[in-house]
Amino acid sequence: MEPINAEKALYIKLMNMLSFIDYWEDESLLQYAVTLIPVDELRVKATLKYSSIPESDSIDIDDLLLLELLEWFKGSFFKWMDAPKCGSCGVVTVSKGFIPPTDEEARWDASRVEHFTCPTCEKSYRFPRFNHPRKLLQTRRGRCGEWANCFTLLCVALGYDARFVLDWTDHVWTEVYSRSGKRWLHCDPCENVCDKPLMYEVGWKKELRYIIAVSKYEIQDVTWRYTADFEETLRRRKVCREEFLLHCILTIQEKLQKSLSTPQLKALLERRARELAEFFSPAKPESEGYSGRTSGSMSWRLARGETASCSPQNSYVFRLNTDEITKKHFHVKYSCALDKYVRVSSQSIQSEDWKSFTFSHKNIFRKVENDWKVSYLAHRDGFSNGSITWKFDFRDTNLVVNILKLNLLSRTFNSGNVKWLLFPNSEDDKSLRYSPEDVCPLETADLKGSTSLVLTAELTGGDSWQHAQIFRQSLDSTVFPFEVEIHFEEKVPSS
Repeated sequence: MEPINAEKALYIKLMNMLSFIDYWEDESLLQYAVTLIPVDELRVKATLKYSSIPESDSIDIDDLLLLELLEWFKGSFFKWMDAPKCGSCGVVTVSKGFIPPTDEEARWDASRVEHFTCPTCEKSYRFPRFNHPRKLLQTRRGRCGEWANCFTLLCVALGYDARFVLDWTDHVWTEVYSRSGKRWLHCDPCENVCDKPLMYEVGWKKELRYIIAVSKYEIQDVTWRYTADFEETLRRRKVCREEFLLHCILTIQEKLQKSLSTPQLKALLERRARELAEFFSPAKPESEGYSGRTSGSMSWRLARGETASCSPQNSYVFRLNTDEITKKHFHVKYSCALDKYVRVSSQSIQSEDWKSFTFSHKNIFRKVENDWKVSYLAHRDGFSNGSITWKFDFRDTNLVVNILKLNLLSRTFNSGNVKWLLFPNSEDDKSLRYSPEDVCPLETADLKGSTSLVLTAELTGGDSWQHAQIFRQSLDSTVFPFEVEIHFEEKVPSS
């Protein structure tokens, strides 16, 4: 793209961000939004927390209410949308691209509609990407665009100064101004995270370029809040000349502020000066805890490179060796008592710990209870969830999956929960979900034709980290509570 065309496209993109302002000025919409928020309940929770912290000038009840709003929004109000399940067959549908919106969908600012079909009954499903928050307050589902759009509106409805933030590397979130702290707080409703601006660069491994925030009276380049490496980020900013971006922002901002009084303009200018001063002393990544993305399916996060950083012993991928290709058979199992994997199909014993052959893991550890003479994997104490993923890739062979057999032991107590997710192809954002009973054991041909697999266990809930366990077994047991066995067939050549 020629520089002049790229700069024109950037200016159009900035102008398109202003469409959110119309929503924030719709008083009837704001009043409707407030009726959907359990404000009294959230304020009581915030007040209780406020009464238990030391007196401080840097936090007030509104800051704590914002945290409660984030928690409620993700936990109770809005839902993440991957691919819809077929209402008749119950299987996850397959994406078929985009189709035009209907007049009714376009009325709610859905410029594009994702099209899905059921692989079993071929029933068709639509997922309109609505932009109008009034509609989103009804559907209460979507991906990061819908989440940030709706959450920002709710913040405005509660009287916060809020911004919609667009990251050029494909993510959006919200910023909310803390009056007590006199600074903007990063708020990601998809992740239920507040004030951790380096999470994208450090936790998700994003190579950031441009991050623009728009509010009712301002449009700002806030990239520098989200990076600890100014020089490297600046080298990646090649879409336009820096002076052109500054000119665009100042021109648009002048239009947004033309009706403001002198005192209002002065207050905004002072606030902007404090923000610019903040950018000169960015947060250091080692000073905070950062993790990978949690919203969306594991396969989608892995494909986007937005999971937690892995240690050298992670990112392991099972691939077929010559013997397994010849036999068209793969079989691996793991003993938690011995903390050992066995590659049965290739007649090899691999004496490694549980982490060595995982693709990724988060907040998981192996527990040995010598008193009870048992061992198991669980999520770490102090965390409400944990996950572990194994990846299998056969794309460098002429084989595809025919039959998959799983035997995966889980055990839960009280409100603990274990969920198993299976992705037929690691590059697809479509998962098959199983309860512990479903995979103990499971034999299925539903993944027939797949060239790779991703298997994930998610451990959540419970009053204690011990309430969600996988692979629990006696220390003197000879069974293998984790087994993956695959029978293959040759790939049918495309005509």
